[in-house]
Amino acid sequence: MADTPPVAAPGARSVAVGGGVSGTVITGDVRVEVGQVLAARQVRVSPDAPVHRLEAPRAGTFVGRDLDGLRALLTRAPAVRQVVHGMAGVGKSELVRQYAHAYRDEYPVACWITADSPQNLELGLSGLAAALHPPIGLVGDAAMAAGWALDWLQSHPGWLVVLDNVDDPADVRACVDRLSCGHLVITTRRDVFWPGLTALSLPVLDGPAALELLRSIAGEPPGEVLAEIAAELGHLPLALEQAAAYMRQERRGPARYLRELRADPARAHARSPQGGDAERIIARLWNHHVTALGEHEHLLRVLACLAPDDVPRSLFGDAWDDGLAVLASYSMITRSGRDETETISMHRLFQSVIRHGLDHDDPRQERARATALSALMGAFPGDPATDVSSWAAWRDLLPHIDALASRCREGDEHTDLSLLLARAGVFLMVQGRHERAHDLAVRALAIAERGHGPGHPTIATFLGNLAGALSNLGRPGEALPLEARALAIAEAAHRPDHPEIANRLGNLAQILHDLGRSAEAVPLARRALAITQASYGADHPRVALRLSNLGVTLQTLGRAAEAVPLFRQALAVSESAFGPDHPDTATPLGNLAAALRVAGHPGEVLPLEQRALAITEAAYGPDHPHVAARLGNLALGFSSLGRPAEALPLEERALAIVEAALGPGHPEMALRLGNLAATLHNLGRPGEALPLFERASAIVETALGPDHPAMATWLNNRAHSLLALGRPREAIPLAERAIAVTEKAFGPDHPDLAVLLDNLALGLRDTGRSAEALALLERCLSITEAAYGPDHPQYASELGNLAVILRETGRLDEAADMERRALAVAETLLGPGHPRVGVHLANLAVILADLGRLEEVTPLQERALAITEEACGPDHPDTAVRLNNLGTTLNDAGRAEEAVPLLERALAITEAAYGPDHPDVVVRLNNLAAALRGRGRPEDAVPLLERALTLAETVHGPDHAQAVALRAALRSGSDPSGRPPATPRRRSGTSG
Repeated sequence: MADTPPVAAPGARSVAVGGGVSGTVITGDVRVEVGQVLAARQVRVSPDAPVHRLEAPRAGTFVGRDLDGLRALLTRAPAVRQVVHGMAGVGKSELVRQYAHAYRDEYPVACWITADSPQNLELGLSGLAAALHPPIGLVGDAAMAAGWALDWLQSHPGWLVVLDNVDDPADVRACVDRLSCGHLVITTRRDVFWPGLTALSLPVLDGPAALELLRSIAGEPPGEVLAEIAAELGHLPLALEQAAAYMRQERRGPARYLRELRADPARAHARSPQGGDAERIIARLWNHHVTALGEHEHLLRVLACLAPDDVPRSLFGDAWDDGLAVLASYSMITRSGRDETETISMHRLFQSVIRHGLDHDDPRQERARATALSALMGAFPGDPATDVSSWAAWRDLLPHIDALASRCREGDEHTDLSLLLARAGVFLMVQGRHERAHDLAVRALAIAERGHGPGHPTIATFLGNLAGALSNLGRPGEALPLEARALAIAEAAHRPDHPEIANRLGNLAQILHDLGRSAEAVPLARRALAITQASYGADHPRVALRLSNLGVTLQTLGRAAEAVPLFRQALAVSESAFGPDHPDTATPLGNLAAALRVAGHPGEVLPLEQRALAITEAAYGPDHPHVAARLGNLALGFSSLGRPAEALPLEERALAIVEAALGPGHPEMALRLGNLAATLHNLGRPGEALPLFERASAIVETALGPDHPAMATWLNNRAHSLLALGRPREAIPLAERAIAVTEKAFGPDHPDLAVLLDNLALGLRDTGRSAEALALLERCLSITEAAYGPDHPQYASELGNLAVILRETGRLDEAADMERRALAVAETLLGPGHPRVGVHLANLAVILADLGRLEEVTPLQERALAITEEACGPDHPDTAVRLNNLGTTLNDAGRAEEAVPLLERALAITEAAYGPDHPDVVVRLNNLAAALRGRGRPEDAVPLLERALTLAETVHGPDHAQAVALRAALRSGSDPSGRPPATPRRRSGTSG
């Protein structure tokens, strides 16, 4: 429940900065300063300092291929997109490697990307981004960095990018479509239609070239036998190279080799995948190589259990040195880098032959999988949930974990695989890749249950991981029974005060909170806090987390006054544990500020948020996403004080930071766009807010899907803006969809529905459908009462909104009773001086005025003004509302002389807070003009009415009812102001 945003970083050897890190970041061959992220178009590459990420040519002898022809194809235009296709092992990649090596000086940027899957394409592009601009690797994720790389390529000419081993055109479609300059080369086995690309088909070598390749590697003179070997191997370069290497290494003469090859070929592939002829040719070589490898055969099988590229040499101890050297000598593997950066690669075709050469249950295969599992287990980086520095290593290991898991038949995996998958799932969860994290968590749990039994204590952890993945996917209802079962297992295995019990209680409380069952979460959170305090002491950082979680739950229940001391205690613990300037201290500062804001103490918010921002900026630099979150919270503090003009530049800066650091499509962008839109909305600029809400909605829908419960917030916000723009018929379908999404995710009684139903009701009211609005508000009230009870501030708000509709439908006595009930609840819960009490007093005064009970109105409005001015300050826009209402009432009572200074002050406050062109200024000008007429000063009233008319026509249009009434007033000299409206509570879902 902490409000610190996630830390992420893309690419190999990249890091993200968390905790108290600042200054220079060094990761191997990269050294950058934190916070120097530029937009793609701003980064230039000098020809004197080219960026080349190419694979070196692998063939010592390169024959039978036309480099000049490929050069001619690529240089026929400034922008060329070329496909090189052919069977596996035919030398497609080697041809392009040779070309890139020969002409690398022609390209200031040249990059080789293994693009056999969308994930590897994304990782390759993210690596290019980090090479072009190292700071991009400090924050964000691989998707963000890949998008940045594509933006760079599209905005700079003269580059070469190779996408190697592409299997499906759809995997690179988006990449191809985005790039309209430079030289893009794709290698693939697929002879299919590649839209928008020119294809070059690469056949096997012709006879002379094949013979030359065999002769030069094997060291044999040309002859008929070599030609027969070449024919037997189908003139496939890969097969020819490996056969020649075998003959040379084992000193086999061509005649003997040919006899053995024909007499005892390797078994055919169990399946016939793409490139089948090539695979059968390689399979014929298999037995010969195994015979020569002897004891090193096992190492080859182990490597075949992992991903084919970039296997860290560190997975294997020094005892494997001889085996790796032998495999490399037969060209069965390729070794790149040196020392700690060395990696091993194996050709996919040959790896596939090895994997399928034996049955799954063959002891040699089982032994290879066990060795690979042991190697990966021994290479565990740190806990990805807490150790940011481990993320780069996790990214390197993830493809190999996936590969090994795919080699293990489900149902008979080794139990240790469950731990490997679970840790990888946590890493994916931290990176926001929740679907994949869920899949790994499901399999890890199944393996663990088979290995340990369903009641083993370790099963609770696996259940918790799966529950967390489901919650992140917006499926807390499915997560709840898993966490309940995890708690039961932990309680059966441990004493009642064991720390593991606290972990399980805390997680279960969080899910109940997400499900809108916060009242049930409170006792669990209290028990978790008590256990943690007893286990670690009152000053342990874990205690601060438990205090904060309990505080957030209480705040949700409308008990902010109880939450505030918990947040103060959490802040004290954090300051004691980490120091007053540690980034982890900023989190409880933010939580305390939010609780004080809700509790009606906005004046205390700004210093806390400003301190949190200063701490975060000092720790991470001015351009880190953490800083954006703090800027957003500070902006919210200004808005709560009625100072949205001061909030606006903070929100704009927060948005710019996130867009530069994480990219325009990152989910964090949605929050920043939404908060900026909300500030614009407060400033009376809903027309500018709406496209921002729409963009945020599109980002969330792309990231999480159209049915994720988070979508409801953004649909509701769009509806909110449309209502403010006087477009309720467009707003209503969005509000209805938001309700449907929430009901599907959480059921028909979740408290979030009350907010959505409330806003839909107000939209229906605006279209004259008051009866339907009334029914929705009654359902709102029922949901809120069931979730929180009748003693909750939200319940008071629902009562007040119901009173507004009752008043508008002419049921004034019922409306007055409802508003009195709302006032009583608010006074009891929040105290007689809370700003919400002022709202209810003001609304009750409007209803009583309609009932003709004018003697009761003025005291209510005077009290509402006093409360608002004390709580929010003399210059808050809400104070202007109270001044306006009291001044209008006094004017209606014939006390214009008393009314004018109040209305003048209301106008001044509104203009200062929102600017001279805000819609509320129209109301203030009109009411002041009416009071001036009441004092016999019509000549002073006319300029105000003229200004009000101009503004109304600009803001709402010339046909708006307000503009029509003002024109009539100017013609006739009458007063169009009317009675002040009651104040319904429309709510949007954004927050800092």
